[in-house]
Amino acid sequence: MATKQLSLDERLDELRRRLAEAGAKVLSGHWGGKGGIARYKDIWLVVIDRNLPSGLKLLLLEGALEFLSAEANQDGKAETGSAD
Repeated sequence: MATKQLSLDERLDELRRRLAEAGAKVLSGHWGGKGGIARYKDIWLVVIDRNLPSGLKLLLLEGALEFLSAEANQDGKAETGSAD
């Protein structure tokens, strides 16, 4: 049985959901053709210009999720006192 390939829009929605679960707010708007991640008052914000091509949005969201995952792993190590 073949697995269903997700469309680009479905992949973007899935990444948005996963970022929200990680505690980030994803903001879409007119950001001058830009996007990125920032921390504001202890909340991670992922901003995406709504006019960016879907492929770039996908890369931006994947990068933000990877960054937040690494950040969470780093915080977990610091709290438990583990060292590499």
